[in-house]
Amino acid sequence: MEKFTKISLLLDIYGNLLKGRRKEVLNLYYNEDYSLTEIAEMFNITKQGVRDFLLKGEKELLEYENSLNILENKFEMDDILNNLLDSEDLEHIKANLQKLIYYQKE
Repeated sequence: MEKFTKISLLLDIYGNLLKGRRKEVLNLYYNEDYSLTEIAEMFNITKQGVRDFLLKGEKELLEYENSLNILENKFEMDDILNNLLDSEDLEHIKANLQKLIYYQKE
């Protein structure tokens, strides 16, 4: 998955855990398509300051995902559901349903 897309998805999941301006800066850059210059002007900081917010925020989001695996589990559950929809084999369906039950227990 492309880094930009992954960070945007992680921001949707974990964004409320970010402190202060980090959430705002990441949202403007990844979800609202603002440039570094535009964000710097909005917050009256340098482009390097914006870059620092982005790097620290990205690192924090990736740490949350490494600990909680919500995005990874979502993709795995999506794959299981798609396999269920595509399958006509009862044993295959049962095996995939057991995988889903496992994810619900986590």
